[in-house]
Amino acid sequence: MQAFKNILIPTDFSQAAWNAVQLGAKMAIAGETEVTLLHVFPSSAKFDSRKGELDIQDLNFIDDLKSKMDFFCNDLRKQHKVSFKSIILGGAVEEEICQYLQDNVFDLVIIGINSNGMDNEPGSHTTGIIANSTAPVLVVPNEIVNQKTLVA
Repeated sequence: MQAFKNILIPTDFSQAAWNAVQLGAKMAIAGETEVTLLHVFPSSAKFDSRKGELDIQDLNFIDDLKSKMDFFCNDLRKQHKVSFKSIILGGAVEEEICQYLQDNVFDLVIIGINSNGMDNEPGSHTTGIIANSTAPVLVVPNEIVNQKTLVA
């Protein structure tokens, strides 16, 4: 089986997203795979950077988040010896993720089911991403019964 070269993991910083990150790190191969962590601000005028309506507080918040994500990726890189990078976008979550998938080449998308942590039913964002993805999508549940069933 050929190794995945590029894996995208959308993250909302939930437990389900963390499960997806951990699985992506286990599936990646050092020196061969790049894992991209993508966070999208929810859609609202104050976070829609394409409209140029961000105020200084929002810009500072985004810069702080970028710094934290870069630090997080560096830590993951050291821990797993795999290339991690972070991307922060603003806008409608599902639309931005699907557009990012269309604009870039990925071999796999790993997404955690959030559903507010209540169950393992995919939410509307997950369903939309599956329907519109240009790459295979692996969905990771909130509640992982057995870690060994995820990666052999």
